[in-house]
Amino acid sequence: MYLILHGAIWLALQEYRSFQVKLWCASGILSGMAVVLLSMRGLVSEFLFMYVAQLLMLAGNGGRMVALRMYLLPEPQNRVYWVYGLVSVAYFLLFVYLIAVLKADWEALVLFNAFYAVLCFDYFRMGLQLHRKRKSLGANLLMWGGLILSFSLAMRAIGVALGGSIDELYQPSWHQAIMVVGQFITITLCNVAFLRIFLEIAEQKKLALAHELTLTNERADEAQRTSLVMKQLLEEREEIIRQLTLFNKTAGMGALVASLAHELNQPLSVIQTNAGMIELVLNDHDSKLDQDPRIDKAMTGLRKANHRAATIISTLRNMFGNGRKTVSVFDFNELVNDVLLLTQPTLDKQGIEVQLQLDSRALKFTGDKSQLQQVLLNLMTNAIEAFPTKFEGVKNITVQTKLENDRIVMSVADNGVGISPEIEAVVFELLRTNKESGMGIGLWLSKTIIDSHQGSISFTTRVNQGTRFVLTLPLTTEKMYF
Repeated sequence: MYLILHGAIWLALQEYRSFQVKLWCASGILSGMAVVLLSMRGLVSEFLFMYVAQLLMLAGNGGRMVALRMYLLPEPQNRVYWVYGLVSVAYFLLFVYLIAVLKADWEALVLFNAFYAVLCFDYFRMGLQLHRKRKSLGANLLMWGGLILSFSLAMRAIGVALGGSIDELYQPSWHQAIMVVGQFITITLCNVAFLRIFLEIAEQKKLALAHELTLTNERADEAQRTSLVMKQLLEEREEIIRQLTLFNKTAGMGALVASLAHELNQPLSVIQTNAGMIELVLNDHDSKLDQDPRIDKAMTGLRKANHRAATIISTLRNMFGNGRKTVSVFDFNELVNDVLLLTQPTLDKQGIEVQLQLDSRALKFTGDKSQLQQVLLNLMTNAIEAFPTKFEGVKNITVQTKLENDRIVMSVADNGVGISPEIEAVVFELLRTNKESGMGIGLWLSKTIIDSHQGSISFTTRVNQGTRFVLTLPLTTEKMYF
């Protein structure tokens, strides 16, 4: 029974590759070998019968106890293992003393049955603990197996004790019958209990794994939905930024209209005057078109005025477009010159001197030129507005570009009133401004644009001494992703 049942369980559960199953089955086989030796007194040596069989029985019971208690993990079991080990050692030493020293075979047999009657009651205790954790058939079978095993061994111990002799060890008796029947029932119940509990736990793990897989799928679906929502939010954010860019551009148009009207009137007046001169010369029959220097001078003036007007109009068209990103490769110095061309009338009108310090090299950059023009225009507008109506001293704005470690660095510095200390920490936040007519959009939008170009923007300011904004952008002609 020991060998067949434990061997069958080992084969049945081999696919699980479980150390617990191997320990239970191997321990049961050891107990079976001990029972074989204990049933063969007279056919095997006394050493095998008395000592080897005892060690095999202790090892077999100990292994099965450990295997069963693995079902109680993660509750601590080390203390139980120590107690079982010490009690087993004490029993074995006492058994050896009775046999080897006192030659008390009868007392040793009583001790043997009584010890295992008490020891095997632990099967019932483990079944009860498992039953309290979760009611199951396996736990109930283990409880009954433990009770029957302890009862049958106790009856055997009482019968041997009443007999007073070991001479008829294998003779049929009522206590011998109880023990044999109890052993058959117990071996079957405990093995079925172990198998049942193992499969119940395996099924629970499968259900837990299936539940976890379901939750994982649900979380994946939720993550996908969240991703779609985030994508929608990012698209809405981009649209908001685009609309704010347009709004900021529209708001800045008022400040440019008066200056640009004056600036455009100059080249248009030159064109009109030169056209009149050409008309007079052509009407003078005495003039020769290819010899009169006045014609050449007038045509040169026409070309310059037309080019200037066309440049201003082209820059305006780019800056005040529909706000969509248009990525191109351009020279950053040319971008600075285009913006200064637009702001020059305002600078002249307010008497502001501009110190232009451009890097001598071409600073090639890949990005949205229109958006970066808007950033520089915002900084120039802020610098111009940093000077109060009554300002003592020379108004000065310095615009500088340079190359540092493969990065474009541009700075706009003024010697105006500076930024109020109250808003220094939040100057790049939306709707934050210290200007009475300001909307609090320009610097927030500028930072957003610079961030999208993988750059950075910072500033230093001192009250009544001025402010310096610094932009840093990567020097590259490779395509960037915004």
